[in-house]
Amino acid sequence: MVRDTPDKALPKKRDIGCPSCYHGGEKGSEEGWVNPVARRKSALWFLLLLLTVLLLSPWFSAPSPTSPEVRESRGGPAAAAVPVAEKEPVRIRVAAALNEQEFRFLQKQNDESAYRHPDIVVEFIRIDPEAAYLQFREAFRLGEAADVMLVENEWIKKFAASGYLLPVDGAFMGESLAEQFDALSASVKWNDYLWGVPRDFDPYVVVWNLSVLNTLLGDTAVTPQGTAQWRLLAEKSRESGKATAWLAIQESDAFAWLAWLQTVTGQRSDTIWTDGPDIWNGSPRADAMALLDQERQGVHYAAGDAQAAALVAAGKAAAAVLPYSEALKLTQKNTDKGAGAIVMDRGAWRQPFHWPRGRSFVVSSRTQAEDAARKWIEIMTESGMQQDNVRMFGKLPVYRSMYGPDSIRVSLFSGSSAGTFPNLPPADDEPSLPDRLSSLLRLWSEWAGGRMTLDDWIRRWPETSAELQLND
Repeated sequence: MVRDTPDKALPKKRDIGCPSCYHGGEKGSEEGWVNPVARRKSALWFLLLLLTVLLLSPWFSAPSPTSPEVRESRGGPAAAAVPVAEKEPVRIRVAAALNEQEFRFLQKQNDESAYRHPDIVVEFIRIDPEAAYLQFREAFRLGEAADVMLVENEWIKKFAASGYLLPVDGAFMGESLAEQFDALSASVKWNDYLWGVPRDFDPYVVVWNLSVLNTLLGDTAVTPQGTAQWRLLAEKSRESGKATAWLAIQESDAFAWLAWLQTVTGQRSDTIWTDGPDIWNGSPRADAMALLDQERQGVHYAAGDAQAAALVAAGKAAAAVLPYSEALKLTQKNTDKGAGAIVMDRGAWRQPFHWPRGRSFVVSSRTQAEDAARKWIEIMTESGMQQDNVRMFGKLPVYRSMYGPDSIRVSLFSGSSAGTFPNLPPADDEPSLPDRLSSLLRLWSEWAGGRMTLDDWIRRWPETSAELQLND
């Protein structure tokens, strides 16, 4: 039999949700509901915090806004934009063996070209040309040489062989080396290197006062050629009874004597050290020296180029041996005081060799500014600078192209060929050349001072030659 039971007798149904979330009976049933919700909220907050950290992490590794900006270029990452300080200019010292006028003009050339070498500052030192060789040599010995020096070509091989110089091959740009005459370039070459950059040259010539010449030899007289004609001139000068010299020549320059000897004999004078001691016996050179000895009273041994030029200009000498630059001044000036026309004889230039008397820039082996020195030399030897030197002082340029058909100098070497000056090197151009010239100058100075006869000259020449051979 089935019995009806009242509803209150049965326990109430509870919505317990998920069985796994139920933990207790009736007492504390409220706590059983709160804990699961709190845990779910905690999990959500943890997930949100984790996402936030993941999203913000790239920002923490980003560069600081105060770091230097770095830009990428097509060639790769660029360097940081850091201000660069201006580069200090390079300072070089230039010592030049020049007279005061030429020295000031060199400074002017440097100032006018300073915009081309703004990174180079130049300090100039003038050396007296008369004492330059000894001063340069002493400066080298003491380690006090300037970075750049302007010296005579004949000294360069001696200085290079002594370890005083640096090669300057880098200063010859483009065709500048091919432009050089062999008479000049040979002096700066040694051991397959170039040790100097030619700047100018100034060979000797003979100038004639035609008025004096015609007075002594007649109106139809021509400039003497050969020893016999020179002797006739000397005799006529002596017989005239006038205080007129037949020759004015420097007493302190061996090159002046070499130029006269070459003009009179027609023989090149750069071989006198290699032709043997008998050159002063029974030869054209012996005849020329005998003429100087016998007609000594008619020779004016001048103290310098200026005095020799003044003598021939004033009609007090029939002829003078002068550098081309000095002769050019005389021939260009209007004659005064009735001295008459003055002409230049360059006949010796048609021989195989004639001493060019060139000057070149060199670089000291102790310089700390080698590149700057070469750059400055390159600028100061360009054709424009050489043209300025011709215009101001009559010093000849060293580039072949400056004697072309459109140049006023086209006639200077007209008729010259590959076998004549200045297209051939000297026969004697070794490092011992300065010693040879020094010994020769001592002999010539004693001769000019009247302290030596021809017999003395001939007797002492073998001794001098032997001394020179020992210096080689």
